[in-house]
Amino acid sequence: MKKIQIAVLGSSKMICTENAYKIAEEVGKELAKKKCITITGGGLGVMEAALKGAKKENGLTIAIIPWENIKKANDYADVVIATGIGWSRDAINLNSCDGAIIVHGGAGTLNEASYGYIIDKPLVAIKTSGGTAKQIAGTYLDIRKNELIESANNAKEAVDKILKIIQRREKSGVALSMFDRDLLRLEENKDWELIFRKRKKELKKLQE
Repeated sequence: MKKIQIAVLGSSKMICTENAYKIAEEVGKELAKKKCITITGGGLGVMEAALKGAKKENGLTIAIIPWENIKKANDYADVVIATGIGWSRDAINLNSCDGAIIVHGGAGTLNEASYGYIIDKPLVAIKTSGGTAKQIAGTYLDIRKNELIESANNAKEAVDKILKIIQRREKSGVALSMFDRDLLRLEENKDWELIFRKRKKELKKLQE
């Protein structure tokens, strides 16, 4: 059975607070206890803390780094994926997870959360960690209200919430993003050209 993959998004070392580091480490521990795979961007700060916490509980950790050299990841990554595409790798982090937990963070974390929001990923922000997480916890990022960013007060609550959301989605059959569902419909339907034209019209209306 496939293990659940959870991304932990948050501050780099430059702006990571002591409180955020501790919370991220606890998130990693809680994920490992639940047999989840912990994914981060592989740097320091929150990313290091989450993987460090997961390793303390014998969890599997993955670092998806922006650089070309796998040696640049932090010391707690079991698997390093060196994308070589700079900060565009944020999309890979979100595409590779079942859901994401946000700890503190600045503009980069907001960028990741925004991408996750657009592709309908389950998101939980720990508001007590401060930063971007505090600002977006319990909110929608725009008027489309794609995905409520759930709020949590601590690591355990955040992990419990993200797993419940993922399980609920899988049972209801909406675990895929709107984009992925469109692709599947195209593959399964012989009238794919008609569906494609209809989708283009819908997108055009949204842009007007």
